[in-house]
Amino acid sequence: MAKTLDFPDDIRPDFQGFPPSALTFLENLGKHNERDWFKPRKDTYDNDLKFPMECLLGEFTSDRRPAGFPVKGDPKRGIFRIYRDVRFAKDKAPYKTHVGAVMTRSGGKGDPGLIYTHIEPGGSFLSAGFYSLDKEFLAAWRSRIAAEPERFLEVIAPFTAPRGKYSVRHRGALKTLPRGFKEFADSPIAEFLKWKHYLVSRPLTDKQVQSRKLLDHIRELADVAGPFLEFGWDVLETAYEDDPRRHMRVVKD
Repeated sequence: MAKTLDFPDDIRPDFQGFPPSALTFLENLGKHNERDWFKPRKDTYDNDLKFPMECLLGEFTSDRRPAGFPVKGDPKRGIFRIYRDVRFAKDKAPYKTHVGAVMTRSGGKGDPGLIYTHIEPGGSFLSAGFYSLDKEFLAAWRSRIAAEPERFLEVIAPFTAPRGKYSVRHRGALKTLPRGFKEFADSPIAEFLKWKHYLVSRPLTDKQVQSRKLLDHIRELADVAGPFLEFGWDVLETAYEDDPRRHMRVVKD
């Protein structure tokens, strides 16, 4: 059995790309999504997928990230588990068929505002933005869009070209405008007021994720999505003004 690589929390070798065997493993996992197949191959997952992702995040720790990079990587805290929570799911397949990780201002998963790396054969992508906003933050975000529609549309304008590299998208939206925003039904911001998540994304090819140049794509995303992230963090600053626990919510580096 292969030995799983182990390094101190704050040290990783330079990221060189995900090996071809990583994508092959995920393809085969999609065909054999069961514990009896995964368990004897867990070392392959650890060494070919999890460890390279740790190395990727290690390129963006507080002391290694480029100057001005808005978030940081944490090799221990930023990677999502490959195990699915199937307690209430109709699909009982035990494993995800992709690997994902986030970078945030704190390095952990719970901090609003992120850069997300998703590795999946034929379906890899990068995203930056705000996922699964809670009730208070979402209400504040919608109110800010309504109060400053021109600013919001200017912030997302670079991502609205029909065939552009980047697109602004959501992962869930209301069918109708939320309560208190009906007056914006004919406004250019109407559809955005229905969203529950706000993300800027770009696809990645299998070739791109197998190269160290993936780091360049991440840096570029952070640069072009910077104003979008700043817009959201600006909203976050005032989202919990009436919440006595607000000092526990906004986390900065």
